[in-house]
Amino acid sequence: MLILNKLIAEGAYRLCYEHPDHKEWCVRVPKKSGDYKVLKLELTNYHKVKKVLSKYITAYQEDLVETNYGLGLVSELLRDDNGKISEPIYEYMKNMDEDLSVQLKDFFSILIYTQTFFFDFNLKNFIVRIKDGKKELKFIDLKSLNMNRSWSFLQLEHVIPALALWKMKRRMKRFYEEIKQPYPFEN
Repeated sequence: MLILNKLIAEGAYRLCYEHPDHKEWCVRVPKKSGDYKVLKLELTNYHKVKKVLSKYITAYQEDLVETNYGLGLVSELLRDDNGKISEPIYEYMKNMDEDLSVQLKDFFSILIYTQTFFFDFNLKNFIVRIKDGKKELKFIDLKSLNMNRSWSFLQLEHVIPALALWKMKRRMKRFYEEIKQPYPFEN
């Protein structure tokens, strides 16, 4: 059993702890005790997208692990060259360089081309790691794959890919507005 004691981040559904034995890994546990479906969903989604998004997502271990907070999901912890935990993209918004802009466009292009539908483009879900002196974009929240939390009763985007694409592009455009960058795609 892993004893987690160093909290490093908190999301809406999970807490993220530094792995007690390996500084290159972190362990995510649910905020609500016993609510493991979000961890299982994320692990399942990782297996679905790891081939097409491997460049832009972190590595995950194959199984959930026992911790002092119940089951946990182990994933790569992003650290910069200086050993510090990498920062979210909003820390780079004032100085968004061409390399980071190109990576964002490539990430979203992959989603569009492969019809891999994500809908949660929260600024905290994009991390920028400085590795070998270069910026690497990483998307760290895979639980929103094909999960649109719209108020629509029918949620037709689950059966009409064109509608899912339209909704995803609309959320991408909102993301670009938040980071104060021009939207690089047609509507």
